[in-house]
Amino acid sequence: MSDTSLKFKMEENLSTRRLSAFYDFGLSDDEVDILGNSSEFTGVCLNSQITNSPSLHKAFVLPSYGTSELIAGQSLSGVLAGNKMNLNSGNLEIPFEGLNSNNISFLIDFEFEGDVNNGILFGCLNKGPETINLIDSEVSSGFNIGVTDRGNLFCQTLSADGDSIAVLSNLELSKRNLIGVSIFGSSLQLGYFDYFNDLVSSITVPVNKEYISNSDRFFIGGSEKYFDSTSHSTPTFSGYINSLALFSGYLDLQFLKDVGESTLSSYQFTAETSEVFTRVTGYDQSIVYKTGITGYDYESTGTLSIATGREYVTGSFSLDSSSEKKEGERYYKYYTLNNGQTETFYKEELGQLHSNSGYAYYPTGEAAYDTLGLNDISESIQTYTEVSGIEQGTATIDLYNKTPLYGTMSDVSGVITTTGFENYTIVTPASSGVSFDQDSEDFKKNYIYYLGGRDGL
Repeated sequence: MSDTSLKFKMEENLSTRRLSAFYDFGLSDDEVDILGNSSEFTGVCLNSQITNSPSLHKAFVLPSYGTSELIAGQSLSGVLAGNKMNLNSGNLEIPFEGLNSNNISFLIDFEFEGDVNNGILFGCLNKGPETINLIDSEVSSGFNIGVTDRGNLFCQTLSADGDSIAVLSNLELSKRNLIGVSIFGSSLQLGYFDYFNDLVSSITVPVNKEYISNSDRFFIGGSEKYFDSTSHSTPTFSGYINSLALFSGYLDLQFLKDVGESTLSSYQFTAETSEVFTRVTGYDQSIVYKTGITGYDYESTGTLSIATGREYVTGSFSLDSSSEKKEGERYYKYYTLNNGQTETFYKEELGQLHSNSGYAYYPTGEAAYDTLGLNDISESIQTYTEVSGIEQGTATIDLYNKTPLYGTMSDVSGVITTTGFENYTIVTPASSGVSFDQDSEDFKKNYIYYLGGRDGL
């Protein structure tokens, strides 16, 4: 499962200070590596970055130990195929590096494959003769945690009385199981976590800390000393390890159960959200009055002159030039007329009579001219230019543009109801947690069959 889920659970219950190693064997490329040089390479699973010492406790893949870089990579891929560690293909070796095997706690998430056979899940048992002050003694360190042929959890230790194996004989395992181990001083607790019934099934194995301390490394899938193997690199368990968490110091099994839930879960985080809503706060009524023309505005646009009073004829004449007129030819004689305000002229049309003719005329022939007895003489006659017209009084008036003015009148036209609103915000706080997302069928206690199986299950 994700590192984040485990980190969340640890911080929720304690802190990550106690978490020394964590391996999620559904590893990504940045959680594995190949170390070494020349022809001595080894594939490793790296410790999680959420632990208190990420640079420590590298898990060495034993089938790849001391091989070429290519073989080391192939072995690493084979052991970690299928997003889990395949214990049929090889074991892991993990150095304690400062941890004490008699003051430690760990979680193992494992599952069976095919038939159930005895095998080691977590082993650091080592025993053998040692000469101290010329005296040969049988010494030991560490312990083994595994599964019997009948599918029961067991714990193997060594005491002053010899080998000791404690078995949880009344506990039936499932296809997939999560177990915890807590060791402190003279007590080793081995527990199975039943998440369906919220139970911890456990046994307490009395040990002597001198007989289990001083281990410098432990193994996943094997042990230095086990009756059914010849080497710690020999695979003993038929199945898979999904994850392993290692804690410094003693942790209560109930606490390990609660933390272990995260290794079967996914971490979920929802950021804080806020949503704005609108609600009615009340109503306000206002009277509406009629609107219309309340007056006019006059804007000057210029002036206009108009005639006033009665009309009267005006005129004058002025000397223009002279022209020759024979006797009998017609011409006009002008006179000035001054009648109060009316100043004008009039003219009289006359026939020309020469001043030297003596005004004596005798007929001389039958033609009209001869009949009148006019003389064929001419005389210069003054001519005039006439200036005439009609005159009347005038008045100047101002011109305006008429613009209507609109406004509120005193007559009521209706009532307007206004609804009042306000916005309010609902904030959903950020939330986080873990959710169980495994196939529940794998955790039912119906996997292990012995000597022909069981009917009715």
